[in-house]
Amino acid sequence: MKQPNTFAKRAVNFGSDFGRKLSNNEFVVTVEVHPPRGYKLDNTLKSLELLLDKVDVDAFNTTDIPLAQARLSPIAMSVLLTEKFNKETILHVANRYRNILALQSDLLGAHALGIRNAFVFMGDPPEMGDVPTASSLSDVTSSELIKIVSGMNRGLGLSGNKLDDPTFFTVGCAINLEPDDIESEIESLKRKIDAGADFILSQVTFSENAVEKFANIMGGFPIPLVLGVLPLRSYKHAEFLDNAVPGMNVPNQVLDRLELAGASGSEEGIIITQEILEEGRDLIAGAYVVPAFGRYDDVAKVIGGLSIS
Repeated sequence: MKQPNTFAKRAVNFGSDFGRKLSNNEFVVTVEVHPPRGYKLDNTLKSLELLLDKVDVDAFNTTDIPLAQARLSPIAMSVLLTEKFNKETILHVANRYRNILALQSDLLGAHALGIRNAFVFMGDPPEMGDVPTASSLSDVTSSELIKIVSGMNRGLGLSGNKLDDPTFFTVGCAINLEPDDIESEIESLKRKIDAGADFILSQVTFSENAVEKFANIMGGFPIPLVLGVLPLRSYKHAEFLDNAVPGMNVPNQVLDRLELAGASGSEEGIIITQEILEEGRDLIAGAYVVPAFGRYDDVAKVIGGLSIS
């Protein structure tokens, strides 16, 4: 049953050029970049340089302890990418790994270094990563952290104390377009938007109609939705994600297409990704492209072949 839209539509925070583009209804393209396990970025920078030689992107997403693996700080990664390519970044901030004091401290530090976009999410549980005995703090929920960032933008720190200067973050929240409990997901999204989220980044979807189904039930998206997509490389790749990765659902028709494609599976995966974005064009504000196995050449093909970019 279709639900009425209970959210008040509002303008995106103008803390960044990325936010301005969303406010102007410009289609945005962002690309996820995993920080390395060490501190050297030579290979990553070469790959991104080749990507930008072929297509333009509006921002890079810098992940925060992805898959519960200790990697280079996303703040450091953001600064280094901006210095190298003069591109904005969307700093991923996982609230699972730091207490509330450290979270505000890191956000203030990121702002001082010129970062103006923050994406708040829970983060992967430590038990799935390299050190399963690591602590999971979770002082605050995602909506509570978004409320803190929104308060910082108004010049307020923790407990309502005044900051020396207000911040100017454009803040994003997460959504799963294919949850087990859609009513719960909608309520969670409502809390995040009420807390002050400016845009939504979706988890990766492989379904052409996932956006439309969710929008029909919710009554539309009250803030811009940037759709998460991942170009599949092969039938085996898709089968692994579908069976082994929580939250990844690959439809049977996609599996069938990749199996039929055989050795040309990567090219079929690119076409499927483009179709998903084209199908959702009237409901989405942009594409959030996640490379598989660091294949930024696939990302370039996806972006370069879009008629909506």
